[in-house]
Amino acid sequence: MARDAEKSEFKFPACWEDSKAMQIRFATFRPRNLSIEDYDTKMKFWKDLVTQYNKFWGRVTFSLRDLQLNFMRGDQLPACLDTVISEMHRQKQIRPRTEYDQDPANTWSGWLVNSLVKRPLSWSWLKLKHSVVGEDVEATTLVEWIHLEVLNEICDLMVKKLLSENRGKLFHFDAFKSLCDVNHIRVHTEKDIFACLITLHVRQLVGLEFKTEKQVRSIHLIKIPLKETDDLTINETDHAVHNLQITQADLLRQLENLEEEIKANDEKARQYIKENKRQMAKTYLRKRHLVEKNHERRSIALHNIESLLSSVDEAQNSGVVLDAYKIGSNTLQKVLSDSGLKYDSVDEVLADVRETLEQHREVQDVLSNSVVDTTASQDDDQLENELRALCGETQTQVPVPQRSNAAVRNNNERVDVVISDQELMEMLSNLEVEDGSVSLSSTRTLKPLQES
Repeated sequence: MARDAEKSEFKFPACWEDSKAMQIRFATFRPRNLSIEDYDTKMKFWKDLVTQYNKFWGRVTFSLRDLQLNFMRGDQLPACLDTVISEMHRQKQIRPRTEYDQDPANTWSGWLVNSLVKRPLSWSWLKLKHSVVGEDVEATTLVEWIHLEVLNEICDLMVKKLLSENRGKLFHFDAFKSLCDVNHIRVHTEKDIFACLITLHVRQLVGLEFKTEKQVRSIHLIKIPLKETDDLTINETDHAVHNLQITQADLLRQLENLEEEIKANDEKARQYIKENKRQMAKTYLRKRHLVEKNHERRSIALHNIESLLSSVDEAQNSGVVLDAYKIGSNTLQKVLSDSGLKYDSVDEVLADVRETLEQHREVQDVLSNSVVDTTASQDDDQLENELRALCGETQTQVPVPQRSNAAVRNNNERVDVVISDQELMEMLSNLEVEDGSVSLSSTRTLKPLQES
């Protein structure tokens, strides 16, 4: 029933309902040299199906028997999956589970050597042995394999969803398993979680502590480091903090149970009062008082443990802050040293800047107080002479009456000639104008001036 439920949830390819096509794909592989294209197409179909199915259910470990039962159509079992598994192993897409169960610390690093040197020899000997004495088919179908692509995908999910959110914590294996369920990380069995944790341990992302019970080795504790550079070894401090956390959780459960017991005693007391059994009601009230005292003592103990955990956490955070201060100080010193930002050099540069600005101000003052060139006034005199020549005047200068304020010097030391109205009229009367050069309108405007 469970297998049928799984098959109903997993979406098989559309060709799965085509009995004729699936009969061909369920059959054993024919030699590849007879039809390379058909062989490769069929092999790709099964490898992709195995990968998709294991990813969907979070199956890191699987066996040939598991695949045969999961891909069963009615009463028909796929007879070609042994060839598919052999090809996936040859292409290093899967590997036997026993390789790292026997030696979790060194199996993964030595897998390439085992696969390329040792393993082919042993497999060749096994094939020769089976060809002589016969192969144990049942044992072969029960051999468990690790699907590397599925393994890496689940490990990446654990890093993203679990490790990043639980830095500096220690978990039991069962607690870590529950954490996977809470974060919707689908892992099929505990063996699959075991394989993922071994991989994360080899990647130096988690620390593991193992225990052996009844000659079975299993993972006991999982340490998620606070920082990547932290030691992954589970030391006495980690055990002490973990024990405090366990005690905290136990006290919380006890307090919940005691509160339920208090409520139950209250209900009993009310019931006996309704039945007019006051002595029995008093008995449950006394029991309620005892439970309340017990609840109070455990509440105090819980408060003390939480205070200790808070102090430990604060000390760890203070250490992190101190490390950050050290890193920041060293970085700032290096930047100042590399850029040459020292007191003496900065003071010297600022002094040079002040001196340069002072020189610039002096230059500006000199330029603003310089004598204006006199060529402009000479040009103006020459233009006046040319105007008089055009008007028929002689080159002689008109005498200007002497006045006390006839010459006024402006701010630029230039002499300005000041002429009164009477002097201006006399100068105008001495002008000679050619005939027809002045319009009637101009003569009309001059009459009022002469009359005045």
